[in-house]
Amino acid sequence: MKPADDTFSFTAEPAAPCAGSCPLARIPEPVWKYWLHLPFRKRHPWLYRLGILLLVMLLLLIVAVASDEETFGDDGIAVVSVSGPILDIGSQLDWIRKISDNPRIKGVLLRVDSPGGGAAASQELYTALKGLAATRPVAVSMGSTAASGGVMVAMAGTRIFANASTVTGSIGVRMDIPQLGPLLDKIGIGQETLTTAPYKDAGSPLKPLTPEQRAYFKAVLDDMHAQFVDIVATGRKMPRDKAAALADGRIFTGREALRLGLVDELGGQAEALRWLAAECGVPARRPLIRKPAEGPWLERQLKTWFGLALSTLDRAPAPAFLYQL
Repeated sequence: MKPADDTFSFTAEPAAPCAGSCPLARIPEPVWKYWLHLPFRKRHPWLYRLGILLLVMLLLLIVAVASDEETFGDDGIAVVSVSGPILDIGSQLDWIRKISDNPRIKGVLLRVDSPGGGAAASQELYTALKGLAATRPVAVSMGSTAASGGVMVAMAGTRIFANASTVTGSIGVRMDIPQLGPLLDKIGIGQETLTTAPYKDAGSPLKPLTPEQRAYFKAVLDDMHAQFVDIVATGRKMPRDKAAALADGRIFTGREALRLGLVDELGGQAEALRWLAAECGVPARRPLIRKPAEGPWLERQLKTWFGLALSTLDRAPAPAFLYQL
């Protein structure tokens, strides 16, 4: 009999899957020991890692989809941001429509930091924001620059705030016509254009304007300019002749703009938010509702830092009517 204080070690060996005539008995012992002892993550490390990766991606996708669904429990204030050149406004218009359709959003903070952009794009964005301002208060906070088309967009607001050093104004229309003819002449490249009407190729980058074409484009610009002046006069509730006097292309500081009646108050985003919160009855400390990020990371960075959209990089030079500084 073995003494009680004796110690010994015992390692249990896994039992064979079966014995006798069972087909599993023909499996070599090292094989079934391998399958019984090692967990899946060690037997198939690459499959295990791939599964973990797919699970993480699935969770991220679920979070992204959930964030795209605008679920607002309490009344809130939404932010509409107009930054950089006003060119492709499709996503902004979609966001404005979602805000307009949601009764939980009681006010809108419109943050403008833009030198302007395309004439039609600026006007379309102004019209959408003006419709939004008809249903709830819109406080405009001008950033470093809110000029030309940026001013037009701001005119939709219920109350406009600007920093003392904000660059604003530049009310007017500009048309750029690239001139490539002299360069092409030097390298020996030319082009002939056949048209069915005298103004069909007006503004071609390959030749300068004729006097008739210049007068033609000047009339178009004058019409756009008159529309801009009307928007400023309506937005600021000022006589049209006063708005026309300010629409000579000059820029103003925020302090000058206050004196001239283009803005209502000096202050930044915090002051605009405080006014808006009091106006619509929503606590100013409640988190703001922002438009979800969209598009590829590279395109978002290019658009944020340089005002570039990848979809526009392959476009050929063409005349552009601009409400732009």
